[in-house]
Amino acid sequence: VAAVDAAAAEEAAVGAAKDASTEAGKWDWAKQWYPVMPLSMLEGDGPVPLTLLGKTLVLWRDDLGTWRCTDGICRHRLAPLALGRVNAQGQLMCRYHGWCFRGSDGACVKVPMAQGDAEAEAVLLNTPRTALGTYPTQVKKGLLFVWPDADSAALAGKSEPFMAEEMGEAPDWNVFDAPASWRVWMEQTWDPSHAPFLHQFTLPSFAPENAVAMEPFVIQDLGNKGLLCDHGGYMKSNMDLKARRVFGAPCANFSTYGYPDGREVGFHFYFVPTEVGRVRQITTSYFRPATAGGKDASQDAVKGNQLTVSTVVPRGRILESAAAPKKGIVAGILARAECRWPEFAKVRRGLNKLKILRGRLGDQDNAILSFQDSVGLPSVQSGSMRQPAPSRRYPGPASEYVLETNADAHVAGLWAL
Repeated sequence: VAAVDAAAAEEAAVGAAKDASTEAGKWDWAKQWYPVMPLSMLEGDGPVPLTLLGKTLVLWRDDLGTWRCTDGICRHRLAPLALGRVNAQGQLMCRYHGWCFRGSDGACVKVPMAQGDAEAEAVLLNTPRTALGTYPTQVKKGLLFVWPDADSAALAGKSEPFMAEEMGEAPDWNVFDAPASWRVWMEQTWDPSHAPFLHQFTLPSFAPENAVAMEPFVIQDLGNKGLLCDHGGYMKSNMDLKARRVFGAPCANFSTYGYPDGREVGFHFYFVPTEVGRVRQITTSYFRPATAGGKDASQDAVKGNQLTVSTVVPRGRILESAAAPKKGIVAGILARAECRWPEFAKVRRGLNKLKILRGRLGDQDNAILSFQDSVGLPSVQSGSMRQPAPSRRYPGPASEYVLETNADAHVAGLWAL
């Protein structure tokens, strides 16, 4: 990935990047595809408010059935177009004074207070002065993507969003807006060694005493397309693990975990920079069971789509203190019901997911990353804690972190290549 100073990465990500040409091999944050919402979560024709790279935008479906992305501020009196509606003609109508806009080019096509006034209509209708900026969109595997640069539609047409081919045609996407920046979320997903500590007891084998020092990683620079990394296990229970992580620029991380018995778990993350200090996290996962004849230990591992917000807060416990799962009468009845009626299990998982997605902020990752983003990094950047310094082990610019172990290679690699 073209070098971006680590301390300024988020500022660049929200629109302050220098004017550069992607075609010339330089990096421009605005001239990229970003996922913004699964189609399954878009109700009706909109409008749906969207903030992307600090821009106020709106999503809506026009008379052609195409989801459009346009500026979210009306040109007339600067009202929020997200409060408007899509009229019977498939035009976006402003709630304030009824100005109407066409989806294909953002042109203002109707001003109710100018009807019958030829002079006013001549300067208001189908003119650049009143047109909304329009941004290319496309749908891939059920996700709506937006290209947040209105002046490079031709380049957008030549580019493809990052999407792992291993994903099915209609993955079960989860979406939530997280109070931490693109930088710390991306670094976190390239740091597997945190799992037995931060996520202790989320899964049975996740505990500090199960952690094992990692072997060196193999990292490959993919240029402006991203990074690829292969690594092994980080706990006693997964030392035979063969993992691969792919950073798909600008905001994707696709990780696969392969086990000796043939099991494979894949995680697809997008960390979409919406505004300073916030990302929209769009995630899914898949699980492939052990091959015939192999031992399938998946009952105690990740199954299906587990990428919902965790509700377990770090408590500093040890493995022996973790409470055993409840096995009362109700739990037994529910377990037997799930065995007899598999659809019942899906309904229960759906209800649990719904509860989790209502925004419980006791999330393990957010508990750490929001502090890291708002307190930890600024304390080093300001010099009040210490000065940023380069790693003695890995090449690259001075870092706020101390990156000197094999397990730090991923994070160091994000900024060194």
